[in-house]
Formats: sequence, structure tokens, C-alpha cells
Amino acid sequence: MVTIQTIENIKRGSKITLFSGIYAIFVGLFYIFFYNWIMYNNFRKIDSIWQIFTKYNPEISNFFFYLFLSKGLFIIALGICVIYLSIFIMRKKDKTAWVILFVIGLVFWAALLTIEMLTKNVYTISLSFIGWLIFIIGMIIPIKYYTQKSYDEY
Repeated sequence: MVTIQTIENIKRGSKITLFSGIYAIFVGLFYIFFYNWIMYNNFRKIDSIWQIFTKYNPEISNFFFYLFLSKGLFIIALGICVIYLSIFIMRKKDKTAWVILFVIGLVFWAALLTIEMLTKNVYTISLSFIGWLIFIIGMIIPIKYYTQKSYDEY
């Protein structure tokens, strides 16, 4: 049975995941616009290598720039997808959309967090962890409704 509390939990969870999508867009923009600062922090232990890349072999530094540009654009695209699905769930309370959002968000934030842990950049790890945590909280709030066997659609 669908109660007012259940509907409020779905809306609350959707608003949190909506915020996670907006946050993802800002993280993507951060990756694009603060590329030099991120690269400096990624190479801080061996900063001389990064200086050699930029000075003597700009193709390698351009490769890193294109990598970060594509990473930022993918994060923005997935943020837009999360926003769209969150709004759709707020309006329709659809189980399929919730499952798609759950899978997309879980894979996206976990993959981004894993990649950032491999680079050992504390700042980008923190950004990824905050996004992952916000998303998980938004998914846990309405999970009881979406995982029940007798699912009421309205």
C-alpha cells in the first residue's frame, strides 16, 4: 500500500539524487576548468616529469588535457542523465526508472571513485566520495518501497 510517508520518501530520495546529478555537472566542470591544478596535484611527487611533458613533449600534455576534457564531459553527461531520471521518478514514481538510476549512479560514482583512488589525488578522491555518498543516501531512502514484492503503481 502506498502511504503519504512512502511518497515523501520517494520524493526526498529523488531530490537528493537530483542534487547528486547537479553536483556531478559541477564536478565535470571542475575537471575541465581546473585541469592544470589537478595535473599538478597528480604529479606533485614527480613534478619534474610534468614539466618535461609540457616543455619538451606537448603532445603528451595535450593527451592528458584531452583525457581530462573527455572525463569532464562524461561526468557532465551522466549528471544530466541522473537529473532527468530523478525528475522522472519524482513525477511518476516508476520502478524501472529507479533501477536504471540506481545502476547508472552506482556504477558511475563507484568507477569515478576507483579511478581517483588510483591517481591518489586527495582532492579528486574527496569530490568523488562526496558525490558517491550523496547518491547512495538518495537511493537508500526509498529503497524499501522499490524492493517490495507487491509493488503498487499509481
